[in-house]
Amino acid sequence: MIHVLLSETGTYRDIVEHLAAAGARITNIGPGDAALPVMRSKRAILGAMLSPSLLRLRTLWRTQDRLLVVGWQALPVLALIRMGLLPRPQRLLVMGCFVHGARARSVVNRAWRLLNFPGLEFIAFSEGEKRNLTETVGIAPAAVHFHLWRQQLDGAATAAQRHDDGSIFAGGFSNRDYDLLLEAARPLDAHLVIVASAQNQIAAQDPTRTSVHLDLPEAQFEILLARSRVVAMPLKSQGEACGQSVVLRVLRNGKPLIATRHEAIEAYLGADYAGFVAAGDSLAMREGLRRALCDPHFRAQLAEQVSRAAARLEQSEGPGQEVERFLLAP
Repeated sequence: MIHVLLSETGTYRDIVEHLAAAGARITNIGPGDAALPVMRSKRAILGAMLSPSLLRLRTLWRTQDRLLVVGWQALPVLALIRMGLLPRPQRLLVMGCFVHGARARSVVNRAWRLLNFPGLEFIAFSEGEKRNLTETVGIAPAAVHFHLWRQQLDGAATAAQRHDDGSIFAGGFSNRDYDLLLEAARPLDAHLVIVASAQNQIAAQDPTRTSVHLDLPEAQFEILLARSRVVAMPLKSQGEACGQSVVLRVLRNGKPLIATRHEAIEAYLGADYAGFVAAGDSLAMREGLRRALCDPHFRAQLAEQVSRAAARLEQSEGPGQEVERFLLAP
């Protein structure tokens, strides 16, 4: 039997709902309130990881079962298995543990090495994450499965809401370099709209040039993206999977994108996408945005590449089917 442990309710629905329909048992071992914000603080995550309620899992699965653990609750679950306080399943896959800093990555790598055991496998959402697990942690390559994250996100814009108001849109939380974007956009003749998390700590801006919205609902987020002229994605060079939910909304709306070159985004758009700029280079970001704003031919080229990427993604195996295949592999 397949069991799925969620660190937060309502996450990875396309995967979880497919597995549940196939007979998997779903258990939430994190916060139970579906209305909680998706982006929790590090303190909240740590508090959930240390909860003694995890000991209630000891009769949930048997040694012949297969287990998918989503999120950072994987660490205490693995620790309890290593201590013999929870049964060791036939196969245990860990998914959705992202790190965006060198110090945190070093700590987590030591934890993975310490807690490793036969039957432990990982689902990686980026090539960087996969390389780290195989080359640094020492997980066997056959035990690390690459998965290009995709999900039918809520809040889709209508056709009437997709237009071009001349603005630059940027959104998202993890691994963002909004300071670089603000510097790049300062001399451009376009209104900049940023939708971020309160945890991004963006300084107050001139409202005549820049609008900053924090923790907006998905529908409002996507409307602002859908009516922009160009989407900007300023990423730091560090980090693993990041920017993917915004990329899916870019693909859904066919928007030109100027993005920091990052493996996680190349996986969707291809390494030859014309809208990539170097990490940490505000002048390159400025020039990319300027061309996308002012040059209709360049803008059309970007939109065409985005449309082709969306078509390729549509032809991919469903996310739930792919993860089920990883779990059931002999």
